[in-house]
Amino acid sequence: MGLYINNGKHPKVYKNKKKIPEPNQKFVRRDYLTEVIDEQQKANVSLIIAINEMKHQFLNQEVVQANYWDKVTNQLNELRTSNLQHKEYEELIIHLLKTQEELQKQLSEKISKQEEFQTGVLNRLDQQEALTEKIARQINHIRSILFERTNYLAEKIDEGYKLTTSYVYNLMTGSDQPITFYLMNSKKGEKQK
Repeated sequence: MGLYINNGKHPKVYKNKKKIPEPNQKFVRRDYLTEVIDEQQKANVSLIIAINEMKHQFLNQEVVQANYWDKVTNQLNELRTSNLQHKEYEELIIHLLKTQEELQKQLSEKISKQEEFQTGVLNRLDQQEALTEKIARQINHIRSILFERTNYLAEKIDEGYKLTTSYVYNLMTGSDQPITFYLMNSKKGEKQK
């Protein structure tokens, strides 16, 4: 603490115009309160320095933490983006699987319809074959009936012809012998010649 001079009331107290030889202090008076205040000031200066250092470290730590949180935020955003892409891929795959499943169902239905159609065609072919066989049997039956009727009619016509020729022969010759007897005799004569 500096020397205080009260120029208003005691202007000459502690003033000296001569050169003061040093050291001029013969005894020291120590003031406990002054020492405490000096120590307190030193402590305050040390505390201010420590606070400034802590403030500087705090600011540095704030920057580090801000960088760290920026990195964490970026990683979270990347994770969100990745998660969204994963969900989109999942939905796309599920959609594709459902579409493949629908296509498989449609294909299965088409195959079933095709099998039903082929079965129907085969049944119709079987029925057509049965009908063809039935018609063939009916044609054979008609053929045999026609053959029998034709033979029967041929025999009847032959008998009618013989009767008619015998009648005409009898009318022309006046003989009671049938024409067959005449034809048989003429055939015997040709063989003997």
